[in-house]
Amino acid sequence: MMRDDYNYRFKLTDYTQLDRNRKRKVAVYGRVSTEHEAQIAALENQMQWYDDQARYHPNWEIQDRYIDEGITGTQAKKRPSFLRMIDDARQGKFDLIVTREVCRFARNVVDTLVITRELKGIGVEVYFIEDNIWTMDGDGELRLSLMATLAQEESRKTSERVRAGQKVSREKVVLYGNGNILGYDRVGDTYQINEEQAETVRMIFDLYLQGKGSLQIANELNARHRKSAMGLVKWCASSVVRVLKNATYTGTKCYNKSRNNNYLDQHRVLNLDASTYLYQEGDFPAIVSKEIWNKAQSIRINRRKAVALRDGKVTISNRTSEDIWVNKLRCSCGYACRRDKWHVRKDGSISYGYQRSATEHSMVSGAFWMTGAPASPGAYANTADLSVWAPLTEPT
Repeated sequence: MMRDDYNYRFKLTDYTQLDRNRKRKVAVYGRVSTEHEAQIAALENQMQWYDDQARYHPNWEIQDRYIDEGITGTQAKKRPSFLRMIDDARQGKFDLIVTREVCRFARNVVDTLVITRELKGIGVEVYFIEDNIWTMDGDGELRLSLMATLAQEESRKTSERVRAGQKVSREKVVLYGNGNILGYDRVGDTYQINEEQAETVRMIFDLYLQGKGSLQIANELNARHRKSAMGLVKWCASSVVRVLKNATYTGTKCYNKSRNNNYLDQHRVLNLDASTYLYQEGDFPAIVSKEIWNKAQSIRINRRKAVALRDGKVTISNRTSEDIWVNKLRCSCGYACRRDKWHVRKDGSISYGYQRSATEHSMVSGAFWMTGAPASPGAYANTADLSVWAPLTEPT
């Protein structure tokens, strides 16, 4: 049975809707995949071309134009104008969408078919001019699926060509990114040392080789008012670790730290396997020697220790501390906790809290437990803010 709250403006048995010469309220959709000047000029030509098409169809009344600039066609959810057009279609603002070809509408077979089927169900037809496809035609979906498959395949080939070009770029040691790296200024296609920032980099490595941890180094940098690459006196343990792990400071470029999961979704995924990184000798000067950098990596790796989780899995912790509860307590995700000074009691004794930072953790609630000992009411507590009060009973 049909839902009463849904506005069915179109009935499949109403054959007058198939008359292409009737008055049509039209929306025009155009898209270019990059923001290069040539592509933007091509977009202007597209709009002029649509105006010419409208003159050839006097029964068309253009309601609106929806343009996406510099956006890929493999994902509909990343195209704001496209999404606005679909929303307007649901509100009945037009009954015909005109676009030049299938690859302008979408380069994803699933998106193309799902969206055109929804539009067809509410009486909105899509006309692909150069492909001569009307979605209300009997064989419209068959022809559309074939053209959409070809458009998607072209995206896959483009992705392969891009990866091949990136491989050549790596061999030529081409710099990626905006060059905002502590210790260097990007000048053209290479780096030049920024002496003030380079002093901060050398300080980080020196302190680390002296035995200080990343949090201690961050506190030291903040105390000395050393600026980060963003020009801020704001250091934390993770920003120090990023400097220590960056091989660029040895005059070397490191590639393959991240990748796209596939050519359709294009989600950037971090590569956590350092053994697969690609290193190329750069044409810019080093800030620290390879010997110092290698010593820092050796120290960092040796400080890591295996931690057993309650489900039998094993994770790696970089946390070292003389505090017994920092070494014993683990969040339900496997991460260690830090000790925070929470308040001083009336007798002068200090109360500490052990907390997993909420800014680094996606869980809303969780549990803490002791490693190396069975879970017990005195060993862990379920909490809403991922924290647990101390002191706890000292283990014997």
